[in-house]
Amino acid sequence: MQLTPSRVRQQGVTLVELLIGMAVGLIVIGGAIAMYVSSVHSSSETLKSSKLNQEISTLLHVIVDDVRRAGYWGTPDMDELSKNPFSQQGATALLVRDDMVNDAAQPATGQGSCLVYAYDATYLAGNVPGVIESTDLFGFRLNGSVVQMRRTGVVDGVDCIGGTCTSCTNGVWENVTDPDLIEITQLTFDLGNSKCLSGAEPNTLDDDGDGTVDDSDEYDCYLTVPANGSGVATKETRELLVTVSGRLATDPSTQATVSQSVTVRNDLLRIR
Repeated sequence: MQLTPSRVRQQGVTLVELLIGMAVGLIVIGGAIAMYVSSVHSSSETLKSSKLNQEISTLLHVIVDDVRRAGYWGTPDMDELSKNPFSQQGATALLVRDDMVNDAAQPATGQGSCLVYAYDATYLAGNVPGVIESTDLFGFRLNGSVVQMRRTGVVDGVDCIGGTCTSCTNGVWENVTDPDLIEITQLTFDLGNSKCLSGAEPNTLDDDGDGTVDDSDEYDCYLTVPANGSGVATKETRELLVTVSGRLATDPSTQATVSQSVTVRNDLLRIR
């Protein structure tokens, strides 16, 4: 007699087990999706932040690279440096103004959102060395949320003396930043770290009237200012701290602030 194999009974998963499996699968998939979304968001924020920092850093580079030339005069005669037409106080010397609206000149160690200066731009075609021309007048200012650079000025006085060459509204200005890309919320030029050395010291006199002779305050011609017509020689070393704050036009929550210090290569020499 032939024996037939016994039929093996097979059982499937229960409904509860199926639901549990689905729930675990959804949790795993949900976690993976959350990690992916977080990664994409983080990458997007990093890219936006990097883009903003790059734009501001480029702007600072342009400003610093040009400002350090202020007062350049193509003459080797050291005896004539105090007569440098591109560094005359109140005419062409580097000057900070509060803003382009008030246009008020700030002290030698003051700060503001507008900067004007001049240098002998002999690298430009047609520029006459040693002569102040419209193409020798430069500047940077904050106009609303845009940084602008003065491309040409207006020489409206005798070598700018008695004119308005140092005004923040003088000349032709053009945008340096794109308002559709970034909005500049702050542009500050701070001369607070500048130094002024008086050539009158030591003179064994109590020039500042504090009861001591030839002290450090008397050497500092920002603190003890020689009288006009005194014939005292002074040397000013201008150190400028430039601070720029901005945000992306398409995402105002992405913000950045960058600062850079620059020392003007040409000291301001004056005979009072």
